[in-house]
Amino acid sequence: MDIEQVCDELRVVAGRLGAIEVDESVDPAGIRRGVTELSRVRAAVMRLQLAFTSRAAVQAETGEAPPVLDVLTGAGKVSTREATESVRHVELLRVLPRVAAALGAGRLVEGHLAVLATARRRLDPALRNEFDGHDAALAAAAGGLSPDRFKRHIALLVRQLEASMAQQLDIRRRRACRLSKHVDAISGMYRLSGEFDPETGARLFGAIDATVNRLRQHPESLVPGDDPHDPLGTEPEFIAAHALARLVSAGRVADRPGTAEVVVLIDHHTLQHGAHDRTVAELHDGTPLDPATIGRLCCDAAIRAVVTSADGQVPLSVGRESRTATPEQRRALRAVHRDCAIDDCDVRFDWCQIHHIDPWDPVGLTDLDNLVPLCTRHHHLVHEGRWQLQLEPHDRTLTLTTPDGTTYRTMRPPGLAPPAAATAA
Repeated sequence: MDIEQVCDELRVVAGRLGAIEVDESVDPAGIRRGVTELSRVRAAVMRLQLAFTSRAAVQAETGEAPPVLDVLTGAGKVSTREATESVRHVELLRVLPRVAAALGAGRLVEGHLAVLATARRRLDPALRNEFDGHDAALAAAAGGLSPDRFKRHIALLVRQLEASMAQQLDIRRRRACRLSKHVDAISGMYRLSGEFDPETGARLFGAIDATVNRLRQHPESLVPGDDPHDPLGTEPEFIAAHALARLVSAGRVADRPGTAEVVVLIDHHTLQHGAHDRTVAELHDGTPLDPATIGRLCCDAAIRAVVTSADGQVPLSVGRESRTATPEQRRALRAVHRDCAIDDCDVRFDWCQIHHIDPWDPVGLTDLDNLVPLCTRHHHLVHEGRWQLQLEPHDRTLTLTTPDGTTYRTMRPPGLAPPAAATAA
């Protein structure tokens, strides 16, 4: 098909799509069907976009045409960010032919490629060939998972790859620690941007989170204006900005984080005898650490080690003594759940509330087997929206059921099974 035919076909398709209307007669089942078909359209459009991008890149390399970004942002009328993303996707498909084939078959969407491209770009160059060797498995996984769930799948793979060279990565990351600052000439806002090695970043995040927890008690003191109900006082980013300012400001205004801590997760065998084939040694967010580094960190009073036994079956329980989770329980949950317990929700654990599966009032227990972290939105859906949750204690598989009795999904957290004990080093 020559380019004239291609353009004619595209004009016809664009006209037909533009004529489609969705009215109030569409029921929920119809919406699901329509969204499914629309995803196929997006996949087809993306395949063509990447085909044109690939051809433009070849022509630019041979000098037949201007730089590919100029073509895409000019004739294609897309932003520089979108054009750059298309170029990166083309480069990715060159090294992952099975993923490219899955894309051609319509089993992938753009979100899958974005996850893969970002993960590979951020991966240490020494590990990229090994990452590429998982091409077939990556294509198969992407075909059966949503982009959000695929992102978690990729994160687990990256953790496995990085764990094999944790010590070398630790040195490289510490050497790459940087912070830049500037004042935006247009908005007049001061901007910070930085990258920190896992240990430094975890300490910094811990200090900010501890200060945020205190500022949350009286957020109205931070909000400009006289409205005590201003929703600005509940925005996490707003409070976090003031928390950082409190930490670094000089004089009497400066705060010291009273309970700032870094949580690391390590299995008991590794802690006692060194690394083995199934070693777990990482920060609570899944960032791998060299076991020797964790041994050093555990000498610091600001470090809390969540140590798992071989069977992982002994829960942290306080029964009816307390309605709220203890600090030890929060550490244990934080090590297992990176974020909200509901699948595809990436709200950080530190912004979640600890929810009792069986309500504490009247008889629920404040035990690990009865606790999960939920973000504010999902917490409301469970209480006011009458969602039902069921937790399997042996592996923390969580089943979600909607008010009409339909099982919505089941999920497991990305961390280990529930830690058997938490000890403060």
